[in-house]
Amino acid sequence: MRQILRLWCLSVLLWAACLPGAAAQRLVLDESQTRLDLWSHVTVWVDASRTATVQDALLHLNEFRAPVGPRSNLGVQREVVWLRVPLVVPQAASGRWLLDIDYPALDRVDLHVLSDLHPVKHLRLGDHLPLADRPLPTRSHAALLLLERGMEHELLLRVETSSTMVLPLALWREEVYRAHESRVEAGQGLLGGIALCLLLYSLAQWLVLRDNAYLYYALNVFGLALFFVNQFGLGAEHLWPGSPWAMEKVSPASVLLGLIGGILFIDRVLEVRQLYPRASRFLRACAWLCAITIGLFLTDVIGYPQAHVMSTLLGPVPMLLGVPVAWVRARQGDRSALFIFLGWGLYSIGVGVMAAFLRGQVDVNFWTQHSLQFATLAEMAMWMLVLGLRNVSIRQAAEQARRERDRMSSLASTDPLTGLLNRRGLQAALARRLDQVSPQRLSAVYVMDLDGFKPVNDLLGHDAGDELLIAAAARLRGALRETDLVARVGGDEFVVVADGLPDRSTAQRVGQKLLACFADPFDIDAAPCRVGATIGYALSPTDGRDAADLIKRADQAMYAGKQSGKQQLRHLDEPALQPA
Repeated sequence: MRQILRLWCLSVLLWAACLPGAAAQRLVLDESQTRLDLWSHVTVWVDASRTATVQDALLHLNEFRAPVGPRSNLGVQREVVWLRVPLVVPQAASGRWLLDIDYPALDRVDLHVLSDLHPVKHLRLGDHLPLADRPLPTRSHAALLLLERGMEHELLLRVETSSTMVLPLALWREEVYRAHESRVEAGQGLLGGIALCLLLYSLAQWLVLRDNAYLYYALNVFGLALFFVNQFGLGAEHLWPGSPWAMEKVSPASVLLGLIGGILFIDRVLEVRQLYPRASRFLRACAWLCAITIGLFLTDVIGYPQAHVMSTLLGPVPMLLGVPVAWVRARQGDRSALFIFLGWGLYSIGVGVMAAFLRGQVDVNFWTQHSLQFATLAEMAMWMLVLGLRNVSIRQAAEQARRERDRMSSLASTDPLTGLLNRRGLQAALARRLDQVSPQRLSAVYVMDLDGFKPVNDLLGHDAGDELLIAAAARLRGALRETDLVARVGGDEFVVVADGLPDRSTAQRVGQKLLACFADPFDIDAAPCRVGATIGYALSPTDGRDAADLIKRADQAMYAGKQSGKQQLRHLDEPALQPA
């Protein structure tokens, strides 16, 4: 009975194949070809019932029609689609070919091989199968065909998928296919390596700088890179070869994960909260919605269509809300906003091409298949430039703050008239130096008061007095080493600290040098003006290690010098020394 039914079906097939609607040019598989594109020889039949078997398809051969629209792209098809490819293998040719459908996202493909209208092989392909259950363990859907010579053959493919029905069908010589796949995987490895470098760099920057913008960028890169790894079949081939669950879940979940990173990144780097607090709250709410959708999808509360709809609806959010904010920032002179615009421009081109691709509006070729991947990589590069500019801006702000802090500290510790240290600055600097003194490395503290300054100030005026103080400060600085300290602690009172002195006699010579600074008259208001100085000094550690005590002892020595005739160098325990 089964044999009779088969013969009846085959007779119907022969009759149907002769009808004009089913006519298709039979592709000759000769030895001169290494790759054959099958789309020009494909006819299709839509099975609206979704229940037709291969025998049913054979009965409907007269309903098979050449596909209309873009090449190898049937767009979104909720029905089951049957494809027929008629072949003939010449007697002198080899029948060993490899069939490849280079779109890993197809759910289910049943391949029926018929030779002279006799079914000889049934192979199952699709991303619902673990890699070990597929005819060949490849990233795309491939099967090795051994077609007998000198016979006519038919390929009948039943295709069912929840994604876009993209069908780049080709027959390859096996060795050529292997070489081609090696190049494809090398290219994907290069792009994946770039994404990995961006990911690791941004994570390292986040750990060092604790700037969450780098963490959000890393999340965006990770999600989108994971999507493309799965989209082009590398995940099923290398990362989760035995997990149809991962094949189904990874793409929507990774897109939503990348969206979370992108939304939070835009909110952070554009500082949306400062300009539009409500927009910032809406962005964060969208990020939470993405996270909730991921959780519901991974736990099977919602399915692939719902997750896909959510990613489609939320995908434009960062751009739609970010564009007005970026425009405001750009007008404020923020260069990072310009790179965000450029990144979005490149990304929009890729998204536009991919949208047309998924709707079945453009041909399937290398550029349409990879447009979104290249556009995403370009956007990642632009966003990395944004992070670089942000880093520069943060460093400049920190440097400006440091300079301002130093300026304020300098104002607090510097005499505004002479530029010397004031009393506060002297005490802080002297305390640090006294920690390093020793009997072999003395520090000398000199307190001096100008003799004859008050008459100059009274006769010539305060401006002349200020000019004299500035000139005296300049002479003192010029007579000392760069490492020595000079401070003005009162009206005409100065303090000098010289450290690293080997002995007391060296300290006395320094004091004599300070006295000599006032031997020549000063030129004030184009007139010579002569003043002297009385200097008292103390030594550390001989006279102690406390800064206040040393200044006090030097001050007492200076007043003792004033009482004994002025214009001299004096130590409390030594006789006065006159200018050399």
